[in-house]
Amino acid sequence: MKIAILITSALLSLNVFAAKLEVAVKGMTCGMCVESITKELKATDKAENITVSLENQNARFEEVKGKKISDSEIKAAIKKAGYEAVKIFRK
Repeated sequence: MKIAILITSALLSLNVFAAKLEVAVKGMTCGMCVESITKELKATDKAENITVSLENQNARFEEVKGKKISDSEIKAAIKKAGYEAVKIFRK
């Protein structure tokens, strides 16, 4: 058991696993909103597998391995697209 915990801790510290994030977004009303947010998250060069949902009013993505994206970078990218990141969940 202790070995498994140590291995998992070592892999996490090496950033072998990319974090999955979900961001609640305020202000989206159309498909162009989805495109704008997707474009700005891609432009950070730290997000991949981006899915923005107008219906759920959120954005989901993974960090690029080895590149941690901060909450302030996420909020700035979404603000640049013209919207507000209300809440950020890391999984």
